[in-house]
Order: sequence, then structure tokens, then C-alpha cells
Amino acid sequence: MGTTLSVLASVAVLRSTVKEFVPPEIRTYLLELSRRFSSEIVLVVPESHEGSTNHLHKALATYLGSAAVADPGAPPRRLTVGKSETMKVLTFGLDRNSEIVDRFDGIPMKWAYFTETNTAIHFELKWYELRVHRKHGELVTARYFTHILETAKKIRDRSRVVKFFTTRSGRDGWSTKGMNLEHPMTFETLAMDGDLKHEVIEDLDSFMGGRDYYKKIGKVWKRGYLLYGPPGTGKSSLIAAMANYLNFDIYNLNLSVVNSDSSLEYLLLHMSNRSILVVEDIDCSLMLQNRQAVDHQQRPVQDQNLPTAQILPTAQIQVPIRPNQVTLSGLLNAIDGLLSCCGDERIVVFTTNYKDRIDPALLRAGRMDMHIHLTYCTFSTFKQLALNYLDIRDHKLFGQVQRLISEVEVSPAEVAGELMKDRDPSSSLECLIRFLESKKAEVKPSSPEDVISDGENCKPEQNDGRKDEKAVCKPLEVGGYRIKEELSSTLGSILSEHGDIVANCTLQSPECRALFLELVCEIFQKLQALKETRLTLAELNSMARSVRDLESLKLEVGWLLGSLDEVTPVLNGTEAMP
Repeated sequence: MGTTLSVLASVAVLRSTVKEFVPPEIRTYLLELSRRFSSEIVLVVPESHEGSTNHLHKALATYLGSAAVADPGAPPRRLTVGKSETMKVLTFGLDRNSEIVDRFDGIPMKWAYFTETNTAIHFELKWYELRVHRKHGELVTARYFTHILETAKKIRDRSRVVKFFTTRSGRDGWSTKGMNLEHPMTFETLAMDGDLKHEVIEDLDSFMGGRDYYKKIGKVWKRGYLLYGPPGTGKSSLIAAMANYLNFDIYNLNLSVVNSDSSLEYLLLHMSNRSILVVEDIDCSLMLQNRQAVDHQQRPVQDQNLPTAQILPTAQIQVPIRPNQVTLSGLLNAIDGLLSCCGDERIVVFTTNYKDRIDPALLRAGRMDMHIHLTYCTFSTFKQLALNYLDIRDHKLFGQVQRLISEVEVSPAEVAGELMKDRDPSSSLECLIRFLESKKAEVKPSSPEDVISDGENCKPEQNDGRKDEKAVCKPLEVGGYRIKEELSSTLGSILSEHGDIVANCTLQSPECRALFLELVCEIFQKLQALKETRLTLAELNSMARSVRDLESLKLEVGWLLGSLDEVTPVLNGTEAMP
């Protein structure tokens, strides 16, 4: 031991003496001379290259640090360790003047990391040196450096924190830094039909491994998914699971605050790669101006200073025109035009409760490549929920739950809400069974008179034993809205001719929208029956005010207001129309 320490001390003294008394020029010459007779070549990777960041240097910090930690059999080394806000795990790197040997295709790659501080300008130079046998030089430049870049990217992508960005108004772009997405949902815990879940995962894996294939066929490396189904069936949870599975950032696009097609382009140009663009409730958030919009041009309004029985002509008073919003054409060009080429590894997700309300142009392959129907809770979905919430895979009450779920329509969110009420499996399942039985009773007819069959929608009901009868009318569903039976044919005609006039309504509740549609149908029926009924000018003005109120809520009723305007001159100066 004493001899070894003596030798090491002598070497240290010798190095110090050479460095002190031998000029740097001579040291450099001797070093170059030794390299000339060496069988190795030395490749230097500086921190900057041609005035900009050297991406290979940055990749080496990740690659060699990971290699040092992953090789437990290697001798001890000096490593740096730290954690940044953008990474989920600790990161490692070589400390200055440290060395490491990496093996690629069985060939040793000798790396060393050096730093040198320029005290005059207070600047630190950093660089890596690679020593490898001359005969492997072509292998290094052709394959090894590419391997380092790709491996380092995979390590960073796998370890980085997933961010959630939201839309700011106008051209303000996305939220500056984004929020850390800490949603715990994964495909392992996602309550979803097993076969469908497996199909989605396979599709995502195929997309992630398809970079070269997309390039070969000349397509942009992106994928579109349409998630549709009733509320509470797990659309948002599926998006979170996709983001966590791929480690992709989420950009939540709120089209209602984007004031033009150019603003939409600006937003998409400022998205990062490896991201998911989400547009929720696409059928409610987009005014399809080039397909469905009616003429919002000048409309007559009531002058408060005139008698209520008079309406000013169109030329005298005008309603302000609402500023343009994102158009269907603008959205199509953004997700599938030349703009979509400005980025790789991107996924576009649209969600909706009503697939039939979306323009077919948005749904074709290349825009929405995979349509995922999320249905009401199935027994397979329930078993996943029971495993998540109660930590059970089977129970004696499962058979009863399976029977009830097949008989009623209940969303996974409702089932999860019931399972959370009690952590004891038996008590929780009993609570769920009572809930399902109550839902079943709600949809079960209470008496034979209430049964709807053979297309009949109204059945007589006895009133306290008296002979007179009144009709008990069941609402009909037309175009996804439940309205009175006597208005169903009228609504069918309106939807057929003018499309879904409440698609862009500011109120999202289906019940409120149905009430608005009933009001539109009633006004339309009154106008259609002018030849048979008497209608005063005051009544006509009242209907016009109602239609304007509906228009202010973004119902597409310009055509109805136009019909009222045509009738007004006929009644002007008269009390009623025979």
C-alpha cells in the first residue's frame, strides 16, 4: 500500500511540474505527435456549433448519464445528479474530467467530459471527446451518433412532465407555461370495454412506431380520433389516459374564444410536437358559417318610441352584425391542410355527444381516423370500476348487477359515484343495486294505459273515476330533442330544411334547447295557419320579439324572422287578418 501511494504521489508531482515548466505550445505539439502514431481517432463535441446550440452535445449529457446509471457493473464514476421542473425523474450526467466507456455493436466507445474556464471573459467551455479505433470511424459518423440522438430523445420524452395548455382570447395564444397534468388516469384504471381499450392501445402503438411509414407514403405524422357517446361515458378520462400513455402534452382548444381563422392558424403554429389537440363538444363550439349559417344581415327591430303595434322598416334600423368566428373551412384547413405539416407526432381529438350533428367533412379518414363510441356502462366496464374502487374481481352480487346493467342505461360516471359511497364491497354493491333498481323503475310504465305501442303516443287516463278522459301525451324525440308530440312533425320539417338551429346555442342543456325549439315550432305553426285563424298586429310583434330573443342566444332563426317581416306589411294599418 505504501509503495502504491508513493507512486501516485510521484505521478501527481510530475504532472504538476510538466504543466508548470513546459510551455502550452510544446505540450500541445507533444500531444499531437503522440496522436499521430496512435491507432485511435479523437472526435470533439463542443457545447456550441457554428454559433448555435449543439444538439449532439445536449443529447450526450442525457445519453451518457443514463448509460452510467444503467451499468451497475462499471467502476465508480463522478456523476452529477439533479431534477428540473420539466422532468418527472432525476437526471444524471458526467462530472467534469470524468470518463466512461460505452459499447455499441460490441465496440468500445471511450468518452471523456472536459470543462475549461476563461477567467478573462468569465466563460466556461464544455466539450466531450470520443476516442475510438480508426477503422470504426465510419460506423461512428453513420450510425453511432444517430443512435445517441434517437436514444436521448426517447429518454427525455419518456421522463418529461406532461403539460396542459388552455386557449387565451384572440391572438394571445396558449397559456404561457401550461399546467402540469397530474391526472392519475391510465389505461390500467380506465373503465372502458376491454376489447375497445385494447384496440385503442394498439392503434396508438402503431401510430407511434409509424414515423418512417408515414414519411414513405407522403403523409403528415398525425392521427385523429373522434370520441362520441352520452355524457359521463369517459371521453375526458380517455384523453387523459392517452396523454399519460404517450407522455404527450394536451392543448385544449376553446373555439368560442378564437375570433378568426387566422387566429386559429396562429394557435396551431405555436403547438409543440408530441401533443394532443383537444376540441370538446365540437358540435356546440363551432358555427359552420359556410354550411349552416343563415343570413344575419339587417333585421328590423322595435323602436321603443313607437306604438307597440308598429314595426319600423328594415332600412331605418339595423341590428349590429356579430363578428366572424372560426369557420368550418378554416378548421378543415388547420387540421388537414398545409398548416398541418408544421409539426410531427400530433394527435387531434374531437368529442361530441351527438355524432350525427357534425359535418361529414370533419369525420372522413385523414381527419378523424378512428371513431370511438363510448357507450353506457357494460358489465365489462363495471368490473373495471369494481376493481378500481373496491379492489375486488368477483362477488356474489355481481350476477344481480350484471342483470340490472343490461336492463337500464346508466353511465360509468353514475356507477362510479355509487361505488364511492361506501368502501365496504358488500355495502357498496347493495347501494349500487338499489340505485339501478330505482332507475329501472323510472323507465318502467306505471300502468297499462301508459304503455306506448304501435306508434301511439297518447293514451286516455281516468280522472278520479269520472267518465271524461284526458290525453296523457308522451314527448317524442326528434333530431335528438324530446318535444311535445303535436310539435314533432313541425320540428322535423324545420330541421330538414334549416338544419340543427340550436347547435350553436349559448345554453348547453338539452332540456332548455328543447323548450326553445318548441317555441319556434309554435310560432311557425301560427304563421302557417294565418289563413284559418285571426292574428293581431300586437301578437305578431310579440312573436317577433321572442324570435329576436332566441337569435340573441345564437339560435339560427333568421329565416323565421324573415317570414315575420313578410307578414308585417299585410297587417300594417289593420287590426286583424281574417
